[in-house]
Amino acid sequence: MPIPMRACVPLTLLLLAACSKPAPQTTAPPASTPAPTAATASAAAPAAGSATIIDTEPEEKCTNEPRTDPDDKRPRCGGMGAPQASTANHSYRIDSVECPGGSRESIQACDVSKPFTSTVCGGMATITHTPTDDRSGTWTFKFQGAGGYADSSGTYTLTGSEESMTEHDVSNKICVHAAGRTICTAPRPGTATWTRIAACTN
Repeated sequence: MPIPMRACVPLTLLLLAACSKPAPQTTAPPASTPAPTAATASAAAPAAGSATIIDTEPEEKCTNEPRTDPDDKRPRCGGMGAPQASTANHSYRIDSVECPGGSRESIQACDVSKPFTSTVCGGMATITHTPTDDRSGTWTFKFQGAGGYADSSGTYTLTGSEESMTEHDVSNKICVHAAGRTICTAPRPGTATWTRIAACTN
């Protein structure tokens, strides 16, 4: 080989190496996930006809009892969530109230289960009953007229059936105030009759 050609051989070899394609990679490809076999699929799927168990809380049964306890959380079957309103009749005629001078008058009370005030003695006095339960309570009496006024108070209890009850009064002293003076008399017991009526006309 002539010298000029021999001098060009190394350069030619370098050019061929630079222009040649890179060698194929020797790194192994990532492993692929094997496709599930029929045996694997059948093991993962639940067997046909088998029941799936779901953990649920037991259903609370409803009740038809009226709700009288605020802590009673049971559901009502017919929507009876609230206590039914009472339809009892609490209207009475009271015989009778004694007025100053000895006259007596009857009064009507539309609902004796609540405090009630009645005007008596020709419009010159008021008497108020305040029940503490269905058989007892307190009362106050105030009279205005003849240049002065009188007042008294006490307690009452009721006996007998709900259709006809007897009121037993225990009073404090009765005081009359007039002309700058006050005169009090000794307490004395009294009674009255409470008779249930169909309707109240007050």
